[in-house]
Amino acid sequence: MQESVTPAKLPIDLDIGLLKKSFYELEEALEGQQGLSDLIAMLEEKGAVFQSILSDIDKGLDEDGMRSLVERMFTARRKLWPTLEAYGASALRSAIADLLSGHGDLPQRMQRFQEAIPAQGKAQRALRDLAAELLHFSNPEVYPLMTRWVWDQGTSSGAVREFVRGGDYITDFPLGESPEMFEGVREWMRQGLSELGVYRDLPYLIDVLLAYQYSQYLRAMAEGFLRSDFGGQSDFIEQIHKLLGVETQRRMGGSRIKGKDVH
Repeated sequence: MQESVTPAKLPIDLDIGLLKKSFYELEEALEGQQGLSDLIAMLEEKGAVFQSILSDIDKGLDEDGMRSLVERMFTARRKLWPTLEAYGASALRSAIADLLSGHGDLPQRMQRFQEAIPAQGKAQRALRDLAAELLHFSNPEVYPLMTRWVWDQGTSSGAVREFVRGGDYITDFPLGESPEMFEGVREWMRQGLSELGVYRDLPYLIDVLLAYQYSQYLRAMAEGFLRSDFGGQSDFIEQIHKLLGVETQRRMGGSRIKGKDVH
C-alpha cells in the first residue's frame, strides 16, 4: 500500500493574503503564466530523472547515477559530494532504498538515512536536505518538500515564516519538523491556491512559491553567511532556480558539483 502523509493542524496562523500576493508577484516576475509553466516544466524534468533512477534503486546505483542526482540538489552538491563519493554508490544505494521503502515510519527512515552516512558539520546538516529531496522528487504527490530552507526549527527560519503576518517580530514558531507539519503547510497552500482558481501542477507550483518566498527573505537580508551561497548580486529568479536545483549546466558542460574545496 502506498504511503501517505496526513496534514497536521498548524499551531500558528498563516496569512492567506501573503500567499495570494506571492502568487501574483511571482507570476508578474516570470512574465505571466508561460514563465511559471516553464519553471514547473523544469521541475517535472528533474522529477523524471529522479524517478527513473530511484525506481530501480533496488537493482543498483553507479557513480554516474549518483552524480546525476546530486547535481540537481543545491545543498547536496555544495556540501555533500566528497562525503558521498567516499561513502560510495553501493552503500548510498542501500541507504536510499531503506529511506524510500524500508521498515518503520517516515521520520524513522529519515533519521536512519541521516545516521547511516558518516558526515560532520555542514555536511551532516545537509543530509536532511538530501533525504528530503530524494523523497519529494521520487513521488511529489505523496511527499512534501521538507528541506531546511522550507523550514528549519533549529533556526526558526525558512520560507514558511514568510507567510506569517508580522513574522519578523515573532520569536516563537512552534512548528516542529514533522512530515505532517510540512504536509499541513502544503495543504494550506493548496486551499489558498484553489481560492485563486489554481488547481494544476500543485506539488511543483507549491515548490516554486516556497522558493520565491525564501528568495524574498534572502533579498531582505544584509550581507551575511547565506549570501555567500547565493551570491550577493544574484537576482531572485536565479536564487529560485538554485534552490530548486533546476539552473542550467555550467558552460562547456562543466559540473555544478563542488569538490573538496567546500568547507
